[in-house]
Amino acid sequence: MKDFIILTDTRQKCEQHILKEFDKQNIKHIRTTLKSADYMALRYDNGFVFDYSILIDTKKDLNEMAGNICRTSEHERIVKEINKAKELGCKQFIFLIADNEIKTTDDIKHWTSKYTRVKGNVLLKSMITMSKKYEIKFIICKKKDMGKKIIEILSK
Repeated sequence: MKDFIILTDTRQKCEQHILKEFDKQNIKHIRTTLKSADYMALRYDNGFVFDYSILIDTKKDLNEMAGNICRTSEHERIVKEINKAKELGCKQFIFLIADNEIKTTDDIKHWTSKYTRVKGNVLLKSMITMSKKYEIKFIICKKKDMGKKIIEILSK
């Protein structure tokens, strides 16, 4: 993996659990300003090349995701980010959401939170609609596994 470096956006809150995993697996990582998303790969191919084909935007939980896609002003910002990614040549835009309880779409459907009025079934419907409309993916994993998942996705 010496031809692979993970770039982390400087606007992204420094997530130590993710960076520790990069270090544990000897994955080089650099904080820099990214044009879209939170994580992407820098590959070596007769010189370093920004690989915009896969971009990952992390969310700390479903509350943040619900706010981002169900609140009009946030939704517009997210759509702009997805469109910017596509302009850069992104073929796979992924929202990686940390959640230790969600394992299936049924779990999302029945999700509730005291921090938002958005119900799980509405959130799931919004995620499915956005997934189809913008050709994006939503992946949910345990917080402790986020670093591993980022490495797995970007090393493809």
